[in-house]
Formats: sequence, C-alpha cells, structure tokens
Amino acid sequence: MIMNSLCALALGFVLDMMLGDLGGKFYPINAVKRLVKLLENALKKAYLDSPEAQNMAGIMLVVMTLLICMGVSVAVLFLCYKISVILGIIAEGVLCWLSMSGRDLRRNLQSIFRSVRGNNVNSARRYLKHITDRDVDELDNEGCAKCAVETAAENSADWIIAPMFWACLCGGLGAVFCRCVNIMDNTVGFKDDSNIHFGKVAAKLDDVVMFIPARLAAMLIRWDAAFLKLDKKGADEVYTRDKRRSPSPNSGCTLSACAGALNIRLGGDESRNGIIVRRQRIGDDLHPVTADDVFWVNQLITGVSAGGILLAAFMRVAAYLISLQLIKFL
Repeated sequence: MIMNSLCALALGFVLDMMLGDLGGKFYPINAVKRLVKLLENALKKAYLDSPEAQNMAGIMLVVMTLLICMGVSVAVLFLCYKISVILGIIAEGVLCWLSMSGRDLRRNLQSIFRSVRGNNVNSARRYLKHITDRDVDELDNEGCAKCAVETAAENSADWIIAPMFWACLCGGLGAVFCRCVNIMDNTVGFKDDSNIHFGKVAAKLDDVVMFIPARLAAMLIRWDAAFLKLDKKGADEVYTRDKRRSPSPNSGCTLSACAGALNIRLGGDESRNGIIVRRQRIGDDLHPVTADDVFWVNQLITGVSAGGILLAAFMRVAAYLISLQLIKFL
C-alpha cells in the first residue's frame, strides 16, 4: 500500500503538470465549491442568527461536506481496487491530481508577468481573479504585481505542498481531505461579519491541516532561493523575524520567505468582498514590486513543486524500507 500511494501521487503530479485544472461545470473541484455554497445558504437559514447557533451551523457544514466528499472518494477507490490494483492506483492518482493546482498557478503567474511588464493592468487583473478572491479591480500595475507575489506565496502551500503532504501520509484520500478543507476555508472561513461565527470551525481546521505544509513550503522556498541565486540569507532572516506577522498562523511563513528572497515588502491592508482586512507588513522595502518579482516567484513555485514531490518520494520510500525491516524483525 505504501508504494501504491507513492505511484498514485507521482501520477497525480504528472497529470497536474500536463493538464492542470480542466474547469467546467462538472469538474470535481467546482462541484465541491458549489456544494459548500449550497450548504452555506441552507444551514445559515436553518439555524438562529446567534453566535452559538451559527457556530453549530458551521460545524454541520464541515461535517456534511467532508462526509459527502470523502464518502464518494472512498467508494470510488474501494470499487477500483476491488476490480484491479492498477485501476485503483490510477483512481487514487486522479484524486491526487484533482487536489493539486500547481500548473494553473504557474500559468496564471506567467500571464500576469507579461501583463504587468506590458503595463496592461486590465489583463493583469483578469488573470489575478483566477488565483485569488481578493478585490483587484482598483489595483494599479504595482498593486497587481504585489498581489500576484502574495497569492503565489500563500498558494504554494495550499495548492501544492499541502495536497502532496497529506497524500504522502494518507494517499489520495488525504489529498482530497486537504483540498476540501481549503475550499471550505476560502468560501466561508474569512473573519467578516457574515462568517465570523459560521466560518470559525472551517478556518480553524484549515489552520491545523496547513500547519506543517506551510512550514515545509517555506523551507523549500528558502532552499530554492539559494538554487536560483536569490537572497537566501534575506529569506532566512525575514522568515525568522516576520513569519508571525499575519492573521493566519500559516500564511506568514511562505510570505516572509518570498519577501526575503526577493527583497520586497509584502502584506498591508487588502480588500475581500468589499471588506478591508488589516495585515502587518512583511519583509523590507528595498525596491518596489515589479514584473521581475512575479517572474522570480513563479520560478520559486516551480522549485517548490519539484522539491515537494522529491521530498514526498523520499518519505514514502523511507517508510517502505522501515516497514520491511520491521516485518523481518517481527
């Protein structure tokens, strides 16, 4: 089973590199997003408008979403493995693929880089909307570049390392669990007036699930900064100093690593659904954020993807060899 899951993760990584997110109405990720919105609308109305009741409604949303998504995934894997081990590995690989979005993140960053370099603000905003749910319609050219770098840094953990990490621990089911938690957090987990109680459980669960992956992603970013001959020393210093300067216990890790590697300042106030979110500044303002920074953060994300799959392979092979030795010993 250990090597089956490794093969499935490798297959999912290759499929993501080749195909990315296919999109469309029936694409599973979009189906999960619609499910969360449907449950949100139903449960908010079904419970009283009080903190305790809305918190219970949020718990019900998390439980119901995970039961449905994980139940379908378990049924598919059980059926496929019953038919054939090869078919089971392919099905598990597809689940891993659906849980990752590395190719789409890199492709949109490349488009934003070209748009910002060409001073095409409207085009940069359009591509930004594919990778973030911030309000970007009022951003200028530098604002688009800064938003792209911040989004790339945060999503390096959410969309790449976290699915790999949980797939490494629990196979395709772990990757599905991780992506479902992330979707719920992005949909209802923001600390605004409408979701401050309803989305509390989803946000806290996401903090727990992403805790280790965020730190692994930051580690890989700092290693890749050395490989790309960026400011590895700055990445280490800013990471140590600023990683806690974020409302989230996790996003500050990758933001600080990227800010230090690129010698820029990230963070500050941002707008989501018309609501201003206050964030501390991260990094040193050594130069304005430009298209070059979008290019280099894209290279960092590429290195994170490669480092993540190699680290997962090492962990799985090590677990396999240790299990063989334990079997011989027993």
